[in-house]
Amino acid sequence: MPNFAIISETSQSAALIQHAISTQTFKSARFSRGALEQISSDTDAIYFEVVRPSDIDEIELLEHRFYLTPIIAFLKEAKTTLVVKAFRAGASDVVNLSGEVGQDFIEVVNSIYRAVRKRQSLLAMHQISQNIYALAQLEEANASPEVSANRFIQQMEQAVVVLDKSLQIVSLNSSAEKIIGEDEGYLRGKRISLFLNIPEVQLHYVLEGHSYRGEIFFRNDPHPVTLGYSLSARIDETGKPSGAILLFKDITREKQRRQAEEKAEKMQTLGEIAAAISHEVKNPLAGIKSMVQAVLFDISPESETYQYIRRIGAEVDRINKFIEETFAFARHRKPKIVRVSIAEIVQSVAQLLAQNFKANNIELNINLPSELSPIRADADQIRQVVLNIMLNAIEALTQQPNAKEKHKRLDVSAKQIIYFIDGEPQPFVELTFQDNGTGIPDAILAKIFDPFFTTKPNGTGLGLAICFKIVGEHQGRIDISNAAEGGAIVTVKLPTFAQQTNLSAQSPLADSALAKST
Repeated sequence: MPNFAIISETSQSAALIQHAISTQTFKSARFSRGALEQISSDTDAIYFEVVRPSDIDEIELLEHRFYLTPIIAFLKEAKTTLVVKAFRAGASDVVNLSGEVGQDFIEVVNSIYRAVRKRQSLLAMHQISQNIYALAQLEEANASPEVSANRFIQQMEQAVVVLDKSLQIVSLNSSAEKIIGEDEGYLRGKRISLFLNIPEVQLHYVLEGHSYRGEIFFRNDPHPVTLGYSLSARIDETGKPSGAILLFKDITREKQRRQAEEKAEKMQTLGEIAAAISHEVKNPLAGIKSMVQAVLFDISPESETYQYIRRIGAEVDRINKFIEETFAFARHRKPKIVRVSIAEIVQSVAQLLAQNFKANNIELNINLPSELSPIRADADQIRQVVLNIMLNAIEALTQQPNAKEKHKRLDVSAKQIIYFIDGEPQPFVELTFQDNGTGIPDAILAKIFDPFFTTKPNGTGLGLAICFKIVGEHQGRIDISNAAEGGAIVTVKLPTFAQQTNLSAQSPLADSALAKST
């Protein structure tokens, strides 16, 4: 069972984190800043409260002492400078406690599972590094260091690169060659930073005798990948660092699976909280609305007081609408799967919104092949997804700068694809919506499906969250990205009726690879 430590000066924040940990049936203990030596070395994760800039120094000390333990910084104010400094000091995650108990609880629960996975990854990479060092030492007893190192790393499936003191490549195995895309003859003698964007500060830190683990984004055609890496110092016979050993692997699918699992956990937790909040809030709202209506009967419609009371009623209605949407999200019914034509759904939604497109001077182009296979879906729920995506596109196009002068366009297309689930090819239909607006800021792309996250002044932040939930329950996948030429692209992948998949099985949101066009 994972064991957590909480270092906090604020009892309220610490209590929230401790409660979130206990709801996941994990253990936790609270420590003061003066009792850090009491924290066990086998602690699985440490939550550290950042109150002032000087606290960052303590994170760095903790990271040096507990280098195999994730450190999660938490703070009440989302100050960018503190967040950046916390990450630079060695924090693996940062949680902002906004004061909204429900949202804070969800964020903490998600950080708990990120920490557990990070801890597992750190321990696994540490064990690999230890094995390499031990086996290399063993072989060096019977062969020269260069021969033994090369012999050993060539037998490893893990990508391995051996560096000298100048951070130049001494040798590497075939797995590393395959990922980097160059052979050893070309790479030998060149600095590793020319091929992998590992920060120089980390490399020099390792040359001082330390270890470091992290992730980097690597653009290897035709698909960019995420690499998880581990850096360890090479120790010579005098006990001093003589270079470094770099191990790395492609963790793109693992990261996608982890993000999907975190999203699913967030959805489930939020659903439970939303159901409880909706139930408790709707009854008082009904009472307030009744009293407002009663008071209005006794006040002259021409009076200023009447207008104030009416405004109160309107605000009550707005709150009630939000609660109803929240309750609908929490009590979302399971899909009733039948044979559905995706083309008919798109056309029906297009007809429904025809006036909206015309009024806003938006050109709608629909390109749906007649030979598309029927999908396995609940027609009403998929119609809700398509409607929400199109409404978002209309709003994005009309609110962009110079919207009146610009030619606005939304293209909708679909194609048959082969989608890999657990390594097995399955037939899917991919529906694509692409507008020519300004796109979505990179800073919010990762949050776009989060419940209650919205950039709209009067938005609830539940539209895309519901779409995500619906598509996931259909064993599909929904993604949003920015087009190279500008504008946003939304893709929805759904299984065709030819696929005899058990809908109670795990969603490909968690175990999917890249889709390939047939």
